Amino acid sequence: MKKQMLAWALVIAGVGSGGMADLGGQSLDAGKAAEAQAPAFKLPEPSGRFGIGQVGYEWIDAARPDGYSANPQAHRDLMVYLWYPSKRGASGERAAYWPGAKQMDADPKTRPQMVEEFGALWPLVASGQFKSHAIENAPAAKSPKQFPVVLLSHGLGGTSFEYASLIEELVSHGYVVVAIEHTYTARAVTFPDGRVVVQHEDAVPAGLSQEQRWKRMMEGATLTINRGAADVVFVLNKLVELNAGEMPKFALAGRLDLSHFAAVGHSAGGDFATLACQQDARIRACVSLDGEMPPVAAFPEGPGGERFHQPVLLLEVDPTGKRMPFSEDQYQDFLKKEEGQLKLCPQGSYHVLLNAPGLFHGSFSDYLLRAANGDPVKTEEALHNLRLTESFTRAFLDKNLKGETAPLLDRPAQSPEARVKEYGQSSQ
Repeated sequence: MKKQMLAWALVIAGVGSGGMADLGGQSLDAGKAAEAQAPAFKLPEPSGRFGIGQVGYEWIDAARPDGYSANPQAHRDLMVYLWYPSKRGASGERAAYWPGAKQMDADPKTRPQMVEEFGALWPLVASGQFKSHAIENAPAAKSPKQFPVVLLSHGLGGTSFEYASLIEELVSHGYVVVAIEHTYTARAVTFPDGRVVVQHEDAVPAGLSQEQRWKRMMEGATLTINRGAADVVFVLNKLVELNAGEMPKFALAGRLDLSHFAAVGHSAGGDFATLACQQDARIRACVSLDGEMPPVAAFPEGPGGERFHQPVLLLEVDPTGKRMPFSEDQYQDFLKKEEGQLKLCPQGSYHVLLNAPGLFHGSFSDYLLRAANGDPVKTEEALHNLRLTESFTRAFLDKNLKGETAPLLDRPAQSPEARVKEYGQSSQ
């Protein structure tokens, strides 16, 4: 890839996933002090007709070595969680908000970061007392026969579990959401054998020139995005195998609609998703949630000049009037590049700029809802913005994976908080 990846390293890495400590987390001392307060964070009730089941798997990609493991024989190792439609009201054990948090809490390197991020909520998360709406290993809903599939990628230093509100909303409306924990990109990942693998962060050597730092950051960002996109394609391949009954007792064998896959990602995860979409035509819809890379490009570009095979939704916070960490000339160049990339997208692509009070990069996750800690005004604002981002995401997926109309996108006056522009070239 080109110098776009440097911009991602400078901007996306500086902002993070939208959910972890880089988004206004408390200091560790503040987090400890907050433990004495009773947290009031609640996940919103999903609006769809389905209940939610959840099952987690460890999948190893034998084709890709693990470049960071102390074991030279290790290969790329992922935790992947499937959230799927079940019968509403099904009995069973509700899934923990963050499976594996107990092991993270016992890890002396990981626990301080989690206490800093979650404050008073962390003891409940770590103990498993704080739950999602999902039921572990619930039977899948009997109808319809197959479900469209959404592959979800979190951002740098994040976790898919902090998108529980988005995931549960989509599943309640009939989607299987396959949430990938991107090892070494995620803040921490717990595996079934008890291992806790933390985010990989290279120490910056002293004495580097500006040019050397530029090259190093570009190479690191390129590696991260290529690895994340490869994760998405690997998981897609795995799902195709399992849907055919390749693994005994796979809960959703034969239930996945292999002709209707989408890739969705937030922040750096948006770059994983969009690069995977350029590489794999089996993906039918692509969504980048605030994953653009100013001041250089909206989407990553592969060395072969690949283009999107499917409609794209670039859904972002409107930056108008906001302070930018680069010059006005750089920003104008970025806007030209962004416009050029969007014009090359297939028919049915959209660029949506959202503008609502309190909306920012972290609003696509549960972060602000959690940070509100029950304050009625802040909670309502966070819920409103979650509903706003979720409504456009689901409208785009419904249109492309279910064939439904999307007045929210095709009649933009439906939402005064959004500027919608349609793009697209004919494939003819």
